[in-house]
Formats: sequence, C-alpha cells, structure tokens
Amino acid sequence: MMKKHYLTHFFDPATIAVIGNSERSDSVDVRLFERLRDEFKGKTWLINPRLRGLFANKSFATVDQVPGRVDLAIIVTPDSLIAEQLERCADVGIDSVVVLSHLDDRDGFMRRQFVENLTRVAERRGIRMWGPDCYGFARPPVGIRATLDRGEIRSGKIALISHSGAICRAVTDWAIANGVGFSTIISLEQAGGVYPGDILDYLVIDQQTECILFYAEGIKDSRSFLSGLRGAARSKPVIVLKSGRHIETPEKVMSHTGALVGNDHVFNAVLERAGIVRADSLTDLFLAARAFPIHRIMRGERIAILSHGNGPAMMACDKAHDLGLPMATLGPEKSAQLASLSSIDSSDNPVYSGGFEVGEEFIKACDIIATDPNVDFLILVITPPKGKVVAEFEEQIAAIQKKSFKPLVVCCMGGDTVEPIKRTLQQKGIPVFSSPDNAVKAAHFLVTYQRNRTFLLQAPASLENTVEPDVEGAQLIIEGVLQEGRKTLNQLESRAVLKAFNIPVNPIQIARTPNEALVAAEAVGFPVVLKINSPDIVHKTDVAGVTLNVLNAQSVRSAYKKMMEDVQQKCPDARLEGVIVEHMVAAGSNRELLLGIKSDSVFGPVIVFGHGGSLVEILRDIAISLPPLNSVLASALVDSPKVSRMLNNYHNMPAANRAELESIILRVSEMACELPWIRGLDINPLVLDDKRGLVLDAVIEVDYLPPAQRRYEHMAIHPYPSYLQARWQLRSGTDIFIRPIRPEDSELERTFIEGLSQQSRFYRFMHNVKMVTPEMLARFTQIDYHRELALVALVEEKGKWTEIGISRYVQNPDGASCEFAVVVADQWQRTGVGYKLMELLIDAARQKGLKYMDGIVLKENTGMRKLARAMGFELRDHDQDEDVVYVIKKL
Repeated sequence: MMKKHYLTHFFDPATIAVIGNSERSDSVDVRLFERLRDEFKGKTWLINPRLRGLFANKSFATVDQVPGRVDLAIIVTPDSLIAEQLERCADVGIDSVVVLSHLDDRDGFMRRQFVENLTRVAERRGIRMWGPDCYGFARPPVGIRATLDRGEIRSGKIALISHSGAICRAVTDWAIANGVGFSTIISLEQAGGVYPGDILDYLVIDQQTECILFYAEGIKDSRSFLSGLRGAARSKPVIVLKSGRHIETPEKVMSHTGALVGNDHVFNAVLERAGIVRADSLTDLFLAARAFPIHRIMRGERIAILSHGNGPAMMACDKAHDLGLPMATLGPEKSAQLASLSSIDSSDNPVYSGGFEVGEEFIKACDIIATDPNVDFLILVITPPKGKVVAEFEEQIAAIQKKSFKPLVVCCMGGDTVEPIKRTLQQKGIPVFSSPDNAVKAAHFLVTYQRNRTFLLQAPASLENTVEPDVEGAQLIIEGVLQEGRKTLNQLESRAVLKAFNIPVNPIQIARTPNEALVAAEAVGFPVVLKINSPDIVHKTDVAGVTLNVLNAQSVRSAYKKMMEDVQQKCPDARLEGVIVEHMVAAGSNRELLLGIKSDSVFGPVIVFGHGGSLVEILRDIAISLPPLNSVLASALVDSPKVSRMLNNYHNMPAANRAELESIILRVSEMACELPWIRGLDINPLVLDDKRGLVLDAVIEVDYLPPAQRRYEHMAIHPYPSYLQARWQLRSGTDIFIRPIRPEDSELERTFIEGLSQQSRFYRFMHNVKMVTPEMLARFTQIDYHRELALVALVEEKGKWTEIGISRYVQNPDGASCEFAVVVADQWQRTGVGYKLMELLIDAARQKGLKYMDGIVLKENTGMRKLARAMGFELRDHDQDEDVVYVIKKL
C-alpha cells in the first residue's frame, strides 16, 4: 500500500486548531474558529491563552493541551509570535500549518528576511507551512475555510489554483453570481512548503474534484509542475491561464531558432503535450469553468448548431470557422426528418427556425440532430421566444443530452425574457452562455482537451529509429569542442554530429585559399555554393557571406576573393577561416524548411519546425514540441505551421516526402534526448523534395553540463526508459519479459487486477477494490518516468502477452526517497517473480540517485514481510496504525 498524500492534513484533516492571541471575543481568530466550528465536519479547537474559557471544552491556552492529535493548525497571532507557535506545533507533532497573520510593519527586505526566517524554522522542525500573510485555501465540501476572506464560497466540483489571492477573490465572487461551486480554492502566495505539482497530485485522487483551473504567473520547478499537470490531465480536465505572456527572458540570440522561439511559445507547447487547455483571459477561464463539468469522451470534433433565426446561427458558424472547428454534415435521413418540420427553415447545418418558438418541433429538431452519428457536439441558440415555452422544456433538453451522451451547450441571447430558461437549464447541469461566440468557445475548449489528450498518451523512447545512432561519437566531438574552450561547433563538426544520428547532410570541404577553393569545387562537383567560414558569424547571408550557383573553375577563385573582401569590410573584427564549399542543390521541387533545437531556461530542450530560408524571421511560421517525439507527435508537429501546406502537390511540384521529413525530425529528437550539452541546433535550410531531405546548413551550440546531472535530467518529459527492459527465465524454463509500463497497457493492467484474488487485492490496496475505474487505470499506466516507475512482468501465452506481476515506486516529496509497492498474480506467487521485480526496481531507484526506499505492509501479509526481509528491508512498528508495519531500505 502507498502512504496517504502529505497534503491530506491540509485538505482533509480530522482536527483543526485555530491559534490566536487576541483578548477580544470578536477577534479574527474567534470568528475563524466559529466559522470552522459551524461548517467543518471534523473537530475544531481554539488556542488562545487570553480566551481559554470562552468556548468551554473547545478552547485552550496552548496547543499541547488539546486532547488527541491535531492535523492542521491555522495561526492568526501577531507576527512576533509566529515562530514560537511553529515551535509549539512541532513539539506536539503538527506538520501542516497555515499562517494567516498579516505582516503590518514589514516591507521590502525586512519582510523577505522575516519570511525566510520563518521558513527556516518550519523546515528545521519538519513543518509544511502556508503563509504568512496569504489568502490561504478553502475546501467547501468538507467545510474548511483556511482563509480570512469573508466572501461566500459554494461547494462544487471545480478546483481553482492561483498564484494570486486577488484572482481567487475575483473568481469566487464571479462564481456566486453564476451558480458555480468549488471543491478547492488554493492561493499559492507564500506557499513555501507546498508545491503546485504536489497540489495537482492530490487533486488527481480527490473525489470531490472533477475539473481544475490554474492561474499561473511564474514556474519555478518546471519538472514537478509539468509532471503534476500531466498526472492531473490524465483523468481530469485542466485549464491554465498564464499572465506575463509577452515578457521574454533576456538571452543572447545565436540562431534563427533562438530568435523565433519565445517563452510563451514554449509554454504553449508544454501545455499541449501535457494534455492541458489554455485560456487566454479570465473570461475564458470562466467559460471553461462552465463548460467542463459536462465534458464527455467526444467521438470527434464535428459541431452542429440549432438556432432561433439565421443571424445567430451565422454568428456561431463564423466563430467555429475562426477556431478551426469543423461543421458536421447531417445525414440524409436526419436532414429529411428536419425538412418535415414546418417550423424549421433550414434542414442543413446550421439548422435554424424563423418561428422563434420553443415548442415541440424545436425539441424534435434537437433530438434529431443529437442522435445523428455525424454530429459530435450540439449548440442550441435561443433568443426571446414567441409564445409559450413548451412544458418541461429544460427536462427534455437534459434528457436528450443524457440519451445521446454528447456534449450540449445552450446560448440564451437576451435579458429578462430568457432568464427563467437560463436559470432552469443551469440547475439541470447544462452550461448556458450569453452569446454564440462564447458557446462556440466552450465547444472549442472541449475539442482542444480531446486533441491534447492524444499527445498526453504518447510515451516515446529516446531512440525511436531502428538504426542506432553513434551517440558516443557525437559526445566525443562535443567534448572535444568544449575542451578547446569553444561553444559553437564549426560546419565540419556540426555535420559530423548530424551524420552520427543518421541525418542526411550535404558534404562540404573547407578552403583557406582561392586555389584550395578550386580543388574543393572540383571534388564536390559543379555548380557549387561558397559560404564564409567564421566562428564569429552565424547569419552568413546578412554579411554577403554566401555565393550561390558558382558554375565553373574560372568563377571559383574570383568568388572566393570577392567574398573575403566583402565580409572583411562588413565584419572587420570577425575571424575569417576561409570558405565552405559544397555542391549546389538545384531548387527543383525542393521546399526550404527550418528544423532545430532550442534549450528553454525553464523547460529544457524543445524541437522547432517551420518555414526555412532567408526570410525565416520575417515569416515566423514555426511550431514547437517537447521531446521525446514519436511518429504521432512528429506528424502533429509537421501539420502545425502553415508551411505544411507546401508539402502537398502545388505549382506542378510533386508532394514532398513527408515520411522522410518525419524521420529526420525523430532523429533530431534523439539528439535532444541523448546530447544534453546542446543549447541550440539550427538546421536552415533543410531541403525536402519528393525523394529525400538534405541538410544544407547547420549550427550547433553547446555548453558544459551541471555537475552530477543524471541521464535525461535536462528534459521536462522523461523518455520511455527502454534501457530498463530485461529478460529472465524461471527455473521451470518459462521466459519472463520485464519492462516499464506504458499508457497502452491499461487493458493488461485491468485484466491483471481483476484476476487477483480478493485477499491479494486487499493486501495490495489495503481496502476492497470492487471495480477498476478508468481513473485508477490512468493513474497506474500513464506515469511520469522522472519521478515514478512501474515494472511489469509479462509472459507470452498463445501469441498474447499476459501480466503476471508489477512493482512500482513513487518518489517522495523530499526528492531523496521513494515508496514502493509490489503484487504478483496468485498462481505465480512463490516462483521468484516478486523478488526479481523488486531487485530490478531497487536497481532503477539507485540509478535515479534515490537514497531510501520505504513502504507500508499489513502485518497479516506474511509473504510480503518475508520478501521485504529477504530484500534487506528493516521492519518497524508503525507509529499511527498497529495493523501495519513500516519497512525501509537504504539504497
């Protein structure tokens, strides 16, 4: 069994102590205590030496007088007493504290120093501290309001995480007026001991939360943040709004790739790869808050519109086109049924009625469209109706949505006339919007979520090609460059590294005199291209450093001489080391493309693809994706920029070899994974025709690695760890294949868990698991290899793989230890499978640099206790549960 999440004491405590020091009975601490006493489902205590008799047996002078354990302490004392109260909390075992005390007389440096001192006290005593001087958090479903904000907060299924307390107040105020409730509201202001990634982890397993809204201002621990986002998005929609989109990190731009890619481009790519929907404004965040409570597994992206009048229908169509949403083509049978309705003026999508009635025929039209298999999403647009609204209209709309199991949203245009319809539909759980634009935006949010989930489920290895690259050779070249004190590879070195990864390059020769240029031209074959060779010049075209189409021997020497003179005049301080000579590739049907790597200061390497050539920074037609990539992700990257249209047949040119392009992109992704020294790669142009792709120019920039950096630690997304695969044989001769789990293993995992005996399931989960839910499968199979690992043992039976055991670890928040679990199918127990799975898991944890592995085992599970001893674990009594033992091993 895995331990409870450490945030449980914050968000689902059994007991809360409010600690104050005011002598007034209407003070902040008293009001906070009274609110918790009335709303919180657990026990609440007031700790105040001046008011210890105010609430009989509910108030005490000091926290050590409280009977039993306190899970959460909320401190609202003057700031001079905070450190003392933290020490007292630690003395009685309280490890979760919210400090709401206001820092009145401290500004700037003094304030920062005071907060740092408190943080050091909390860290030294093992306390996770929220605050001081912060909004705090609220958990309406369990009655917790660890905040001084007095506004009403409704209970619901949406969680809000915000870097700003002001945003929390604005959103909750908006929510009251719009009937939106929350499972959790969290401000990350001064949340020094609590991290966004960990909060997201908790919300994944929180049954009160169905959708997560996140307002972000800055990302510090990118890996934890991204890991938390991906973990949450696997089972719940996550919508992120980030401010500061136009603030770029100042850095020296050394290539086209670096000049084109800004921080916000990378953040977009991160969210897309994590399966996240991005909101561009608070309005969009509010829209998403309405739309996602009805999210369904959408079968596609085709939307249909049923509207009062042609005008609103056209407005909705225009917005759908702007957002790239395809309009559904209704089936012939459905169109005929719609045409038979007298009040329907158009039986093609969009369907509209000129009668402006909300009657039986409008309901019939809605049902006809919703049951059309060609429709994936339905938008109803209602204006102030003529005549009486059909009885139980709202119930019938809700029934249609439930029967079709398709997302349905309603736009109610108007004011008081449509307000009763709007209110009743909202009560039925159907999202209602005030304009066609907003209704279509809601559809777009849901479609984007489904699209991005496709990327989320990809788990590429670092090496996706069948031909192994010469990683060691490329590493030696880079290390040699760094040893010489250089950080930019020359053209020969850059092309050698590309060739080591099987990327096709145009051969070159270096010439340092006019005669050498002539010899080089004869060697590579006319016509040729001359390019200036200088470690100080990146953009050669800008300084007359490129001469194209040199046709014969007589022209080579004069072209060499002229280039050297021109460049020397434009760049008098540049070191000129002759020219690069290469064969001139005819334009023909070639497309000029850009492909590269940029190392982002927050999220590490990203792959950049787009329109290449000399106009690249003017056109700025690029797309970005996070490595590692596989064929699905590479194809999506190619589709993203406008240049993708040029890859098809056009202007009498045959379609470009897209498969070759995607293969080269995958090889660049391999470079990003296996060569962490790379800070920038700029391939421009990569020419592509119907037969092949070829690199004509490349610049690679490198830098030293941080000390003790582990494999793939430079990446935001850990590649699938194929290097951990192992084959093993039982004494019976049965072959066992052990490998890390993949997202596509969900059915294998479901069959395995359902095949366990009731006792084995109870031993593994410590409660009776009656049904394996999709959320459980997502959590078990869609893992983040940076901080967790699951090894599955498989046997092949009749051409099919069967899971017979699994071991897993999850890294603890301390970053130095991990918690493990292991289970083996009943018929395969006592065969050595469990021992082997644990042996490989421990080896992997050591490779990761973890120092300890621990876990919790039921005392009655004698087999697991025996295995733990055999593996060298120390068994200890658990300090809070006498039915289990705590096991720990130093790695």
